[in-house]
Amino acid sequence: MRTRYLARVVTASSVILAAGCGAGTAPEAAPPSPAPAASPIPPVKNPRDVAAMARRPCELLTSQQATGFGFDLPPQELDGLFGTLDCQWRKTTHEQELVRKVDLSMFTNNPTLEVVYSKDHRGLPFFELTEIAGYPAIVTRTNADIAVCDIDIKAAERQSVTVTYQSEEQALKNNPQQSCEVGKRIAAAVLMNLPPKS
Repeated sequence: MRTRYLARVVTASSVILAAGCGAGTAPEAAPPSPAPAASPIPPVKNPRDVAAMARRPCELLTSQQATGFGFDLPPQELDGLFGTLDCQWRKTTHEQELVRKVDLSMFTNNPTLEVVYSKDHRGLPFFELTEIAGYPAIVTRTNADIAVCDIDIKAAERQSVTVTYQSEEQALKNNPQQSCEVGKRIAAAVLMNLPPKS
């Protein structure tokens, strides 16, 4: 009998303790974590297939477009990064001195614009987040005194094209920022030569 009494007391005590533990105030919820910052790089609305052209970079400007921009033919194909190929168009004097050139590079699995944007660009003479032909782009100049402009265009998620335009012409040496205006026109032509991404 004494064993049953003790068992009831222990059982009743356990129920009371269990009820007492649950009756207190609920622990404070952890504050919600902040939402990730929205990317300043807008999404691409009509993606273009950079990967389809990664082995054919010199087709990104037609012969007519290249001569219209004042380049000699044919262009030169070069080894690029990450298994791609680059292409360079040049205009030289009869003495083979450079007048102007454009280099095209492609990236097929790399968040190029996001990487460029995340770098410290405060010391650059020029940095612009813009759109070219409806596609997000970053335009930079790393030296205020020379007419060289880099244009990174996001043609699709993790796919981009980089256009680097350089001029030794006196008009652009006097106003190096104009190299970006010429580079943007070339970049727009390149984008339209990329096939739509299916």
